[in-house]
Amino acid sequence: MASISQQLEEVAQLIIESNSMVIFTGAGIGVPSGIPDFRSPGGIWQKYDPYEVSTMRAFKKHPEKVWEFFRELYDNFRDPKPNPAHYAVTEIQKMKGVDKVHIVTQNIDSLHKKAGAENVFEIHGNGELMHCVRCGYEEDFDEEKHLKTLPYPRCPNCNKPLKPKAVLFEELLDNNLMQRALRLAIKSDLILGIGTSLGVFPAADIVLAPPPRIKKVIVNLTKTCYDHLIHIRIRGDVVDVLPSLVKEIKNKL
Repeated sequence: MASISQQLEEVAQLIIESNSMVIFTGAGIGVPSGIPDFRSPGGIWQKYDPYEVSTMRAFKKHPEKVWEFFRELYDNFRDPKPNPAHYAVTEIQKMKGVDKVHIVTQNIDSLHKKAGAENVFEIHGNGELMHCVRCGYEEDFDEEKHLKTLPYPRCPNCNKPLKPKAVLFEELLDNNLMQRALRLAIKSDLILGIGTSLGVFPAADIVLAPPPRIKKVIVNLTKTCYDHLIHIRIRGDVVDVLPSLVKEIKNKL
């Protein structure tokens, strides 16, 4: 079995030779920034039943209960900052060129954009926007306005409850955005998955749907159920592995 240093050398060469690359990030890249991984042991889903507080059905039935959950969520998200893995992703994009590296993320924290990345596809939405599911009104998130308005903030147009513009269970993804991201992945020659267990669909299709001719790399602390479909699997902390990968790329240039 290859050592991590050998794997990094191989991945660095793949990135250098790539003409079109997709970087796919999951919750694991945000954990070092203080954002909880909902699905891990001790995660928020061990405290809440997601179907009681994080579905469209629940939001429509009892928005006040769902907003109690949202408030705790935003407390956990309070002013997160990009970590070395986010900056490493941005650096890879800048080294290769923005037109050659597209970033697809499941995360709603905007940390890739805060780290200076471009061409970011936030397929699960953006927690820094509020919107009305009835009339489509949108506004920027404001802690004072949205978290302290009880029992929940309302749309100024139709008086219905506002919700974060993040995808809930039972809520469809933005199909146009998802299809654009999937087309980019299928047309790429390299997919780098970071901090993902590939357990959430259809998002995981960004990595799994493209044909085997496309090289696939996963950087994650744990195994995934789809490791047999991945060419290179690096087990490690993203804040250690990604900066080391950037260094290896620079050494080869």
